[in-house]
Amino acid sequence: MNPKKHNQTAQSSTDCAADDAGCRRQGCPRARGECKQLTELECGETGTIECVECGRRNLHSMGVRPGKQITVCTKHPFDGPIVVSVGQSTVSLSRSHAQNLDVVAES
Repeated sequence: MNPKKHNQTAQSSTDCAADDAGCRRQGCPRARGECKQLTELECGETGTIECVECGRRNLHSMGVRPGKQITVCTKHPFDGPIVVSVGQSTVSLSRSHAQNLDVVAES
């Protein structure tokens, strides 16, 4: 393995690491207590996606990206998937993907 390439990879992963306040990026509302993980929302609750952990870029292709409104449709038991509505699409997300989505719940 090329050591220079390995160092670049390690550096990019630390850029998105959560700090002590739980923020994944500077200025995230999580530091002010406004953000929740998607898994914390109940069925029927709606929120705005604030932050997607950088390791989950594949969600972007499904329309799950910051600024989009997201509604929890179904939460399957036993750590099963969470079905959400994003825009005109309905998407099934694994719990691990849903835990990496920070949302600001609407009141």
